[in-house]
Amino acid sequence: MAISKDNVKSNFMELSGLDSTSAEVYAGLITVCADEMEKAVDQERMVAEGGTAICEFAAAAEVFYRFICLKAAEYKVMFTAQGKAVEAFDEENRIKAARELRDSAVSRAERFFSKDGFVFNAVIAY
Repeated sequence: MAISKDNVKSNFMELSGLDSTSAEVYAGLITVCADEMEKAVDQERMVAEGGTAICEFAAAAEVFYRFICLKAAEYKVMFTAQGKAVEAFDEENRIKAARELRDSAVSRAERFFSKDGFVFNAVIAY
């Protein structure tokens, strides 16, 4: 049993609060993270030890982390009640929480990784 992209998408939707249509925008990101996880794990050990759901959730947590980083990088402008434009870019805590969730989920899945090792890495500049 391989990593299910549908399960990764479903987990991502739960984490992000997006519906299926809105989550479809991130289908490429879901595929990339699911494929990265699938390449990283020892399939036999993952299946034998019942770790598929753990690994799918870890992949979804990575999708969610990247989603939060993308959202934080978007230029955001809000308008006050008086019509004044102000920047709104206070995403630091959301990124930190998403990173902690991702790190925790990946940590739980590490026992299923193949011997050559694996780490989700992303460099986001903003």
